[in-house]
Amino acid sequence: MKQNTNRRDFLKILGATTAGLAIGSQSVFGQARRTKRCVIVGSGLAGLAAGFRLKNAGWEVTILEARNRVGGRVFSHTMPDSGGLICELGAEWVGESHERVRSLCRDFNLPLQKHQFNDFLMQNGRVSRPGGWNFSTQANTAFDKLLEGFEKLTPAQQRMLDRKDWWTHLSDAGFTQPDLILRELADSTDFGESIRHVSAFGALAEYAANEEPEVKGKTQNQMDYKLTGGNSRLVNELARRIGEANIRTGMKVSEINQRRGIVTVKAGDETFTADACICTAPVASLRKIKFNPPLPAAQQQAAERLIYARIIKNSVLYENRFWKEEDFSMVTDMTSHYYFHSTQNQPGSQGILTAYAIGEKADVLASQDDTRRMNIITRDLHDFNDDAPRLAKGIASYAWQRDEYTEGAYALYRPGQWFGVRPILARPHLKVLFAGEHIADWQGFMEGAIETGEAAAESLLK
Repeated sequence: MKQNTNRRDFLKILGATTAGLAIGSQSVFGQARRTKRCVIVGSGLAGLAAGFRLKNAGWEVTILEARNRVGGRVFSHTMPDSGGLICELGAEWVGESHERVRSLCRDFNLPLQKHQFNDFLMQNGRVSRPGGWNFSTQANTAFDKLLEGFEKLTPAQQRMLDRKDWWTHLSDAGFTQPDLILRELADSTDFGESIRHVSAFGALAEYAANEEPEVKGKTQNQMDYKLTGGNSRLVNELARRIGEANIRTGMKVSEINQRRGIVTVKAGDETFTADACICTAPVASLRKIKFNPPLPAAQQQAAERLIYARIIKNSVLYENRFWKEEDFSMVTDMTSHYYFHSTQNQPGSQGILTAYAIGEKADVLASQDDTRRMNIITRDLHDFNDDAPRLAKGIASYAWQRDEYTEGAYALYRPGQWFGVRPILARPHLKVLFAGEHIADWQGFMEGAIETGEAAAESLLK
């Protein structure tokens, strides 16, 4: 989303983070001092980024993860019987503006590959190729004006815009009904719910970021790259450098207590003591943690108000890549909603086409077993290619709204919440700091998780 001055300054501070520069445990007089300790709740990218930064600075770090694996919502999957083809059941894209992800990948020698798409449209059974469909001239002109005016919005105007939903704001700007329906199909995949439920400020801020001079023309709505070999490679490399002994999986945190400047964290039958805690738990898990002293009422209420988007990713393996174009994607008005080619530049004749459905469509698909779900997803392609059902060989799905730890894919900021909820959730609670994509400028992206984790660690090092 919009990169402000503070964010740019913060990135400069972090320039040497991955070079292994440690603050160390010696004072300026050469006297040994006690090594500080931090307990981090969650081993997603926010927790791992925080742990890596603190470990490099000489802190002792313990990361507690409720799942039986590291990575949180980063979840690369190798499809069985595919010859090693990989898809992402979790976080998918690295954007042109995602400086921290790209910097870490460079420092760790993890290659990124282009992962951009060119959208077909399938609406009411009619398939239109990329370039063969568009919004009206009136809508395109109105949208350009919205983008041009974004930087000129006063703080009061930003808050007023936050109180509107994206659909209403586009309608007020001059979008026709057919244009609004197209925007609903296309934009809802960015937010995980209908644009009738999304903060207009949050939506406009995300699209305005794509118009910044250094990225304009290079990005496709920050859907630009992925890690070669799967996004979990970044997770695994961070975990390796932090040290497996410092990461405990299967450890669900139940209490975070603070007394006399010491933090104790209870997980299972064990208690961990530290000088500080960085909590990266998504709000569904955060609400289940008992804090003593309790979180301030405003922070508790903010956590109760924030919900996460309903998204299911359905990766189907096909005998051949009948869609032909490597950059194939298709927006549809069907239950399967949005298709994209997950095996760009991966070898072999077989291929994976992922159907990415949101909102109520995601709930419908999540309610089916694998066989019925694959039938729906392949049948929805009939007007594009009626051989799709016959060519399908297997499916791997993940419905994030049914994940017990997140209850959704990423935070959904509804009207009035970008300024009314997000900053409250980001406030420290004594020696407990918070991080995660839900409080980031790059909300909903791996970049945001990493930035907030590093920012929390950085605040402890000041």
